[in-house]
Amino acid sequence: MKMIFQGMRRSGTTIVYDALSQDQDLQQWYEPLAAAKKPAIGGGSGVRDVDVFTDLRAARQTFLQEHRLNETDILNFGAPRDASLEFSPGLPHVVEEYLRFLLEQPGLVAAKFTRIYAKVREIYRLFPTAGFVHLVRDPRAVAMSYLFGKNRRYHKKTSPPRVFFGRRSNRSAWSSYPLSEHIRRRYVHEDLPEPTDLERVLLVWRYTYEKVRDDAAATFGDRMIRLRHEDFCADPTAELNRIYALADRSVPTKVLDWAHLHLKKPSPIHAEGDRRWRTAFERMGMFETVQSCGYSI
Repeated sequence: MKMIFQGMRRSGTTIVYDALSQDQDLQQWYEPLAAAKKPAIGGGSGVRDVDVFTDLRAARQTFLQEHRLNETDILNFGAPRDASLEFSPGLPHVVEEYLRFLLEQPGLVAAKFTRIYAKVREIYRLFPTAGFVHLVRDPRAVAMSYLFGKNRRYHKKTSPPRVFFGRRSNRSAWSSYPLSEHIRRRYVHEDLPEPTDLERVLLVWRYTYEKVRDDAAATFGDRMIRLRHEDFCADPTAELNRIYALADRSVPTKVLDWAHLHLKKPSPIHAEGDRRWRTAFERMGMFETVQSCGYSI
């Protein structure tokens, strides 16, 4: 059985991966389309003191040797190397074979992605019997993570409301600038206004959410679930049960214990009552979409 996880960058995807890593019967792959050349201790969450790419690097090297390939960048499919790859139609044959190499294994196998939001139909063609988990987080929290930076290193500089809501620059945390430029071209018929730094992140959230929502529903159907980060933190038992139901399995005790020990309540939303949040959502044409996810603005 295979499980595919897809969520926007900075959406709490790694903490789900962390919890599932406690399942000794589950083979997991962390960001198969990332560069994975350097150690990434703790990944996006920083909770575990492990290099999340160790297994992937070894498997990738085996694949490259078996296929007599020397070029590793061909498997680094997306930003920051080349943001346009995340929007290009289809996947190269070698990338498809690489994903099959990782996922076509006996037992329960899972892969966590942030780069396949526009490739869901291709993933379905490759793995039509897989379960699909769409990982979602409050777009305000995602934007905070982008603008404040990892470990909130830019909080002092970007937290004043005038800066937070109003700054325009070419800053590109987690490739937000090139990704948002590609997305703006896809919404050109809506004549959206020039976005602020905040609105660029929101636009990436909108596109990645809507694309996965529509394509996963049209392909994986009832084998697709949407898992909100906030729900996972509030009731990990219920959400883990939903995940493991896709594989017709019970949640291992070690997974439950780890989740209850390490999951924390999400941080408060920055300037939560400020009307400029709603204005930003309306400007980016996503107010109703955000509400449909259960986020009250």
